[in-house]
Amino acid sequence: MSSSRERVALVLDAGGARSAYQVGALQVLLPAIAARGPRPTLLVGTSAGALIAGALAATAHLGPEEQADRLMGVLQGATKKNVMQPLWRQAPTVLARYASETVGASRFRLRGLVGTRPLARTLDRSIDWDRLHRNVEEGLVEVAAVTATSVRTGWVTMFAEATASYGDLPNPPREHHRCYAETRLGVDHLMASAAIPVLFPSVKVSEPESAAGWYVDGATRRRVPLAPALELGADRVVVVGTGALHATDPDPAQDQAAVDLGDGGATLLGAVMDDPLRHDLRRLASVNSFAADDEVAPHLNRHRAEIGRPPFRVTPYVAVAPHTGTDLAELAMEVFRANHGLRRSLLDPDLQLVHRLLGSDSPLQGELLSYLLFDPDFFVAAADLGRRDAEQWLADNPGLWRTDLVPLSDPS
Repeated sequence: MSSSRERVALVLDAGGARSAYQVGALQVLLPAIAARGPRPTLLVGTSAGALIAGALAATAHLGPEEQADRLMGVLQGATKKNVMQPLWRQAPTVLARYASETVGASRFRLRGLVGTRPLARTLDRSIDWDRLHRNVEEGLVEVAAVTATSVRTGWVTMFAEATASYGDLPNPPREHHRCYAETRLGVDHLMASAAIPVLFPSVKVSEPESAAGWYVDGATRRRVPLAPALELGADRVVVVGTGALHATDPDPAQDQAAVDLGDGGATLLGAVMDDPLRHDLRRLASVNSFAADDEVAPHLNRHRAEIGRPPFRVTPYVAVAPHTGTDLAELAMEVFRANHGLRRSLLDPDLQLVHRLLGSDSPLQGELLSYLLFDPDFFVAAADLGRRDAEQWLADNPGLWRTDLVPLSDPS
């Protein structure tokens, strides 16, 4: 691969309804990046981040401010009725399919608890797919890649649409358990990337034929969310996540409290959604430190050459994510309590039902709700938080980029 200018990659991590935070952050970051150099031409998205990556690829021909405004418009249309079917309407199908499997009628398999046909229709309508393909053909986007996980083998697959001049897609070592599949992106690839296991149905992808099969959420098995951006040739990386940028402090007293199903679910989601990005950012900062050390780098790079790996290099980055795991969770609980009282619950009982089933008094309940609260008020509050954190990054890093580790504590 060769390029006459620096490649900037934009990595958008998983988050469900929390993606509103990412949209808010991008409203600040997209103009700031464009003012300081080349705009991102490598787009890597996982789960909800894949949906945003698709929308950005389809608007890459616009100025950064208008692109951000269009993205906000897509978000505002992603309310609950446009994402998933009501549970009461889905219940007969779920029960029938579950019963058929218990008696051995495997033709009618239960692949998820909540139907997502509304989301497929929303993506088909809200993303200009012809414009997306044209932006890639014209090189405004060099590569748009979305991450999905193969159900049977657990392989992490990056479905990627690349401009003709880009060259061959990366071919990671087999032991990395991930691969790239060049294709023409469509609704099914984005749906596969966002199919939260058990909750949302797994998705069958037909193209490319070499990677055809059933897939679930891209965050399920991926452990190094920044790796695709670096493998694709990024010189600089912008990452916007929805998980905590800093790990939770130990609290022996809290660990003694009784737990329920909701607590277990929140812990599992944290392991899948939060931890990989936080750890990968630490790795990137460490590699940057090694690569900049004139005494250490030659020895490490000699070893890497012996095993057929490229030398370490310094990769400046931007990383915007909530400082703690409670930021979005508290917002979700505030909106839920304000908007889902008795009258609203009678009209739309789904969230209240989930809230009760998973343990309504759990201190981690807001963590779970923040992934499922496709509510306009939550979108507004989460986007405001994203804008705040992005503006704080710009204030702390006037040159935009940094190479060292983000401080462990919030400087504010």
